[in-house]
Amino acid sequence: MIMKKIHIWGRLNSINAQKVFWLCEDLHIEFDRTNAGLEFGVNKTPTYLEMNPNGLVPVINDNGFILWESHSILRYLAKNYGAGNSYYPSSSAESAKVDQWLDWANTMAWPAMRPLFFGWIRTKPENRNTLELENARAPMTAIFRILNEQLKKSTWVAGETFTLADITLALIAYRWFNLPIEREEFEHLDAWFKNATQKPGFLKYGNSPLT
Repeated sequence: MIMKKIHIWGRLNSINAQKVFWLCEDLHIEFDRTNAGLEFGVNKTPTYLEMNPNGLVPVINDNGFILWESHSILRYLAKNYGAGNSYYPSSSAESAKVDQWLDWANTMAWPAMRPLFFGWIRTKPENRNTLELENARAPMTAIFRILNEQLKKSTWVAGETFTLADITLALIAYRWFNLPIEREEFEHLDAWFKNATQKPGFLKYGNSPLT
């Protein structure tokens, strides 16, 4: 049977879609793509909502298998197309560590980053509340202080090998480093970020201007 390419719905400036594009590039997974979300629309159509009732990106179709939620997609692709890679270890203990940091990214890191990102990047200057944005800087600094402490103990977020957790958190860090704000210096975080952003997937899909 001839296998078709994976199809991904997601725009290039979506952080959640970028996670998936990055992994596909690193693992040499071929895919086709449809722009969806924001100015492209598509994601609120009946056809799309049948695939993902949340109307969000990304969504993948892998030969008829439909999946949404970026971290679920990452785990699926790493398991099915990355045999022997370190991105999502086969050991239950090691994969649980990756899951721990993926969950932390969703429940702690991105909620702290989101108001800063939307305030500085997706809000018109005349509509920005600079006091609120300044107040939002402290929680994000606290998040990166935690990550910096973790990176004192290991080369990568979940241990000594690069994993899905590094992809997700590096994309959040990229937004942090490209906002027009003052930032505390974190030695270990800075070194990790420099190394993570040398990965092929980041260089192709993660370093575009923030929009």
